[in-house]
Amino acid sequence: MIETLDELAQYVRQAVPDPRAILNLQVKEKTGAVVFIWHGVEFLVKPSLHVFEVRGYNLYITGISTLLQVVLMRRSQNEKVLESALDTIMEAEELIRARNQAQGGVKLLGTVREILRKLTGK
Repeated sequence: MIETLDELAQYVRQAVPDPRAILNLQVKEKTGAVVFIWHGVEFLVKPSLHVFEVRGYNLYITGISTLLQVVLMRRSQNEKVLESALDTIMEAEELIRARNQAQGGVKLLGTVREILRKLTGK
């Protein structure tokens, strides 16, 4: 979960395709967003991961801003799924260590396997 604008800026650097094309990335405390230029287009990203194209003083929802928003949100969703899977694996390990609850741990691992299979498309 993105809690600060600095975390958002770091997330944008990591998640945007071709991050070398990012120019002038700035944290704008006053507007509560991160702004940057990517492939010649200026964008504004809110902590909610909503993306807008900036033209002058106006914000627009365009095809490219929508595409970039999908990329950012998809990665965020995948990270949440992976965090949940990791938590479940750790819970399963604890159950297996308890010996009398090993079967419950094995069932949890099966659930994680199915989640990861869906995530990877296999």
